[in-house]
Amino acid sequence: MRQNKTSICYDLIQSLTAKEYKENQLPQKSELQNNTISKKTLWNQFLRSFKMIHRKELIINETVIQNLKPLFYYFLKDSNFFECENLRNDISKPSFDKGLLIIGGYGLGKTDYFKVFEAVFKNIPSFRFKCYNSKELITCYESCVTPMDKKEFFEEKNRKLLFIDDISSERVASNYGLIDVTGEILAERYANNLRTFASCNYSNVNQCAEETLEALGLRYGDRIFDRLFEMFNIIEFKGKSFRI
Repeated sequence: MRQNKTSICYDLIQSLTAKEYKENQLPQKSELQNNTISKKTLWNQFLRSFKMIHRKELIINETVIQNLKPLFYYFLKDSNFFECENLRNDISKPSFDKGLLIIGGYGLGKTDYFKVFEAVFKNIPSFRFKCYNSKELITCYESCVTPMDKKEFFEEKNRKLLFIDDISSERVASNYGLIDVTGEILAERYANNLRTFASCNYSNVNQCAEETLEALGLRYGDRIFDRLFEMFNIIEFKGKSFRI
């Protein structure tokens, strides 16, 4: 039997249950120096940070594991990423050079998980990224007073790695003229070959990823739609909302 059929999460859960993992286990000095992180350290840190940030233990079941697998494998650059069930390789050719677009229903942990990864990776330069909500971006842009403020706003979003949460839910910004802020950021990041992570909810009652991508095309225009497939690995989260 091929070993890659076994989830890294299950491998780790077998030896690191919620009671057994070390609360204080941080990335080793050698990992920080080499800009790497091991499977064991990443899983420990993910559990620890999840509890600290969200004030509760991570729910661990088959659906959660299937949703988390492609994220863990991606950040670890593990070839098992390409065989993950939730990776839509029929929509976009997968590559570690691309970012991640997470599509799914409400309340499946898309935002929660990336806030945890942001915390886990903050001391590892090659992994470090900043999280923004798409609505937050609009508020920040509209608070810009001068043209220089606006320039600095967009320049700051050209960092190496960036996560934009809940794309397509934001309105068009108004600041001495209308501008599609998220669309502009995505276009700039594409032009500068920067990796981007993003999430969005299904746009339809059918919970169809393809229809959701088409809706993104309508929202941001053909220019962005065509680039989505070059910019992103498409991950589809499954399951029932944790908010119910």
